[in-house]
Amino acid sequence: MGLLRMLNRSALICNVCFLFAILRLWMRNPVNPGFASLMIVMGFVLSVFLNLIVNTWHLIRRITKKSLHEIPASFIYLNASFLVIQLILFVK
Repeated sequence: MGLLRMLNRSALICNVCFLFAILRLWMRNPVNPGFASLMIVMGFVLSVFLNLIVNTWHLIRRITKKSLHEIPASFIYLNASFLVIQLILFVK
């Protein structure tokens, strides 16, 4: 279960980077272009893949009725909601 907890936290960090990358679209000149490019890569690329992996893993564990009590429910719902938002934005 340690790997799922780590991936869940990593997905949450990447989702925060996704928010920063969305905000970066409205800024003309970033303060640090290297940091901005890191946020864009982590936010737009890595977060989608991690969210797909984490949410698929959660779905499989829920179908097989294994416990998810080690991971807070807020992380699960937050990552799932970010995945839905990302899929809507990328499909458009």
